[in-house]
Amino acid sequence: MDAIVGEQRVVDACYDRLDTLTTHLTARIEGLAHQQSTGTEQDLLEKQAMFDTLIQQLSGARAASSRLCFGRVDYADGTTHHIGRIGLRDDNGDPVLLDWRAPQSAGFYQATSVEPMGLLRRRRIITKDRTVTHIEDEDLTNPTAISTDAAASAVEAPRDGRMGDIIATIAADQDRIVRSPMNQLTVVQGGPGTGKTVVALHRAAWLLYTYRDRLAKDGVLVVGPSTTFLRYIDQVLPSLGETDVVLLTPGQLFPAVSTSIPDAPAVAAIKGDTVMAHVVANAVTQRIRIPDEDLEVQLEDGSTVRIRAQQLADIKSSLPRNGSYHSNREPFLRRVLDVLARDRARQRDEDPSDPEIRQDIINDIVDDLHLRRALNLMWLPTTPERLVSRMLSDPDVLARAAEGLLTPQQQVTLLRQPDAPWTVDDVPLLDEAADRLGDYEAPVRQVRQDDADDYRELVAVDPFASTRPRTTVAERAMTDRTWIYGHVVVDEAQELSRMAWRALARRSSRKSMTIVGDLQQTTHPAGARNWDDALGWAREKIDLHTLTVTYRITRQTAATATELLTRAGGHAPNLQPIRDGAETERLSLGIDELADAVLARATGEPGRIGVVVPDEDAQTWMTALVKASDAFGTGDDALDSPIAVLTARDTKGLEFDHVYVVDPQAISTQGIRGSDVYVACTRATQTLHLIDPA
Repeated sequence: MDAIVGEQRVVDACYDRLDTLTTHLTARIEGLAHQQSTGTEQDLLEKQAMFDTLIQQLSGARAASSRLCFGRVDYADGTTHHIGRIGLRDDNGDPVLLDWRAPQSAGFYQATSVEPMGLLRRRRIITKDRTVTHIEDEDLTNPTAISTDAAASAVEAPRDGRMGDIIATIAADQDRIVRSPMNQLTVVQGGPGTGKTVVALHRAAWLLYTYRDRLAKDGVLVVGPSTTFLRYIDQVLPSLGETDVVLLTPGQLFPAVSTSIPDAPAVAAIKGDTVMAHVVANAVTQRIRIPDEDLEVQLEDGSTVRIRAQQLADIKSSLPRNGSYHSNREPFLRRVLDVLARDRARQRDEDPSDPEIRQDIINDIVDDLHLRRALNLMWLPTTPERLVSRMLSDPDVLARAAEGLLTPQQQVTLLRQPDAPWTVDDVPLLDEAADRLGDYEAPVRQVRQDDADDYRELVAVDPFASTRPRTTVAERAMTDRTWIYGHVVVDEAQELSRMAWRALARRSSRKSMTIVGDLQQTTHPAGARNWDDALGWAREKIDLHTLTVTYRITRQTAATATELLTRAGGHAPNLQPIRDGAETERLSLGIDELADAVLARATGEPGRIGVVVPDEDAQTWMTALVKASDAFGTGDDALDSPIAVLTARDTKGLEFDHVYVVDPQAISTQGIRGSDVYVACTRATQTLHLIDPA
């Protein structure tokens, strides 16, 4: 009891410092918002940087209020440190609380009785609100002492519909991954329940803390398999004090497009193959239609201008080979117009070498409808959406672009209606097209300076605009397709096609990534089969870790999932469950009977329930269960409902206390080599029920 009283005094002191810090930061932000600006660009940049920093600090302070202090380490030299969500100091500058990400905190996670790292004792402090409820001490001087498995204890607690942080229970092998170097591709592979996702998110928080100056201006991108999954994890990083992070699915990597619609497997297999990068490149190149004959254009006034075929060829060959479609278009057209201006000057007996004469002629003819049509036919601007849509709906366009790359049957498989909605596997094609096309900006007409009127005195300027904060890094990054992130986290990496990896590589050219998944369980027809296949572009920068201990899944659930997977032709990952639980229950129930059984459990026990339904009958089951009770939730409402009804695809990365898998035989056949039924079964932390439809 005395120990709890002592720790309560420390916790109270920590909260006092936190409240003081929050009040101070709020006052500074309010003062900055009302501060007068000099109006210079430098002043605006400095003010924005200060505003971003203060907002980040305030967000971190507010997020730290839950379980602020959770640990303590006692060193052999008598030094004692308390560990918490953020670092706090007293009025003298001495540390009151160490940030869990600080180097001095590593021993709390990594020390063992075999390698104590200078520690005598590790103490876990459990609180409710701001009150210490109990403590757990671990003697690191006694190799025979039984250590508490905090992670296993934590997973026994009922789920609440959202993933929580594990800063108080990170295991030693997980912490080594969290603190691994930034400038590499840290790959974490392992089966379900091994903590891959939460380790990746805590690694992102550690990187943002350790390399704040480098990552603050570039941001962090987290890519997850579905919007349901992103909602499931969306509180982890904010709870760790990090809010300026972009969360996207593979169907959202291209700005202005957000889709979760899958393609048929045969279509996805073609779209996801890297051969499509060459098809898209051909489609872009083939839009350039420079005539191989001399070009003569009759203008609206009846006169003509001419350019020889060789001149057109020379202009095209003078353009940068690595230039994009649109970046090369304007210099091409300007040079063509210059040649046409020279021709017109000669016709007028004017000096074709005089740049002012040529510019005057260009200004005279550039808006001529006949000339504009001739120039646009050679090099017409377009958008990625128009290019990809036409390529996938026009058999002639596709045939030209895919010649020698796709078989006639593959081309037929790809073709669809022009108004077809975008699918997940269209997004990498759009990104590829955008990369090849480049941004289009309408050319600005050049005007002689002495002819230009100065209207600057008529421009209205908002005198208060400089005091308003701009958008955050995350908001700017989300709308900028060319944004290069400081770090990229990819979860459920096995769900990505090879083309999707190309899109991600563009956003991580610095090659700083954390990638988690199990490629053995890939369900994408064009998914990578090994990490070299997926990440060959990174070469020697790959650092591979394997997690095998599963805290979430009981031995009984793991056995059932493995049996169903292998029966369907799959190969189970190496898993070491450390918990025992109830045996899997198998029942034959109709929809009404299932609804009654699930509702009875929901009212009698705490925690969350997941009902996983087969793809082919998903709508039938979902409609009937939602009709039976509003406790059932589907789609965006699933995570906030006591009982979530989802397909196997939408449960990836999620976990529930109790899981009911409806028609496991049908789910076994809908994914590649039984991957879907394995995913469905391994969502359970407590009990698993297999339901054969009556």
